[in-house]
Amino acid sequence: MSAAGPNQVERVDRFRGCLLGLAIGDALGHPTEFVASVPDIVARWGGRVETFQAAGVHRPGTFTDDTQMTIGVARALIRRGHGSTDELMTVLGQELVAWLRSPQNDRAPGGTCLRGCSALEGGTPWQSAGVAASKGCGAAMRAAPIGLYFADDIEAMIVAAAAQSVLTHRHPTGIASSVAAAAPVAHVVRTGSLDGIVAFTRACVNALSEDLLVDIGCPDDLARSIGVSEMLRKLDELDACVGAETDDVCSLLGEAWVGEEAVATGLWCALKAGRDYRASIVRGANSAGDSDSIATIAGSISGALVGIDAIDEHYRAGVEKSEIIDGLARALFDASIGEDLPRTGPALDVFGAERG
Repeated sequence: MSAAGPNQVERVDRFRGCLLGLAIGDALGHPTEFVASVPDIVARWGGRVETFQAAGVHRPGTFTDDTQMTIGVARALIRRGHGSTDELMTVLGQELVAWLRSPQNDRAPGGTCLRGCSALEGGTPWQSAGVAASKGCGAAMRAAPIGLYFADDIEAMIVAAAAQSVLTHRHPTGIASSVAAAAPVAHVVRTGSLDGIVAFTRACVNALSEDLLVDIGCPDDLARSIGVSEMLRKLDELDACVGAETDDVCSLLGEAWVGEEAVATGLWCALKAGRDYRASIVRGANSAGDSDSIATIAGSISGALVGIDAIDEHYRAGVEKSEIIDGLARALFDASIGEDLPRTGPALDVFGAERG
């Protein structure tokens, strides 16, 4: 697939919009994640949640493990994105173990992610660290940096997005959902448009062969019996309901605790919002399911589409660690175009403090 689309000035703006847009969506959906219904959200906050709210002990604007793990993926790409798949995944494993050990890892992390990272910490090879039975959304929620970095090399994007899943999620649908979460980001970076985004995502998922699934660590029986069928079926459902109107995307496409639903709901929110970034994340955050992950995925797509300057300043100023994330996005862009950056050294914790 050939490269197309915006010039480099626009592209760095899209990188920044994607990562900050993702973090903002995550933080907006953080307090609503375990609220049972949209009417319950409205009752608790006196209306839809459209501004940052406290989430338990965490202040307004605090993001979750979704953004923390995304930071790890972005850092791994900066450190070793131009290396082999094995080199990149080895470095990503270091980043995920640093996240596992971080005192900031207190944002309701998923059990599958914790199990996979604990296996990595214990020395398990990345190809077999993940949980084979889990198709949760933990791989999809962190895949956006791969869509940014490999936007001009879709074959490499597919391999990297698939491989990064198996560090925690080895179920084929979890793997396919990681590819399906990275693909829309790559599409809007390349084209500056939502046109054709579902078809492009479907083509990327279809390119994920059974042999590739097995090569990166998916159990053979699951690769052969399930493959990418569940992800493709959910994309078909998305296509069929893009024209529908609802106050809760989960009523159309599921509650998003599993990967295929998280991608479909997040992409639906982005499609319904068009070029209105705020509308995309508000739809995701005000949902009955895994609202932070829905808004994370919606925010990554919409943020990449509109760029950093189209995201409200009060969101950018209010989300935690915004300067760190913005700097990370700039560094990821530089690395993606081959700028000579330091790409070795120890893994850092998710907020940039070097660990001993």
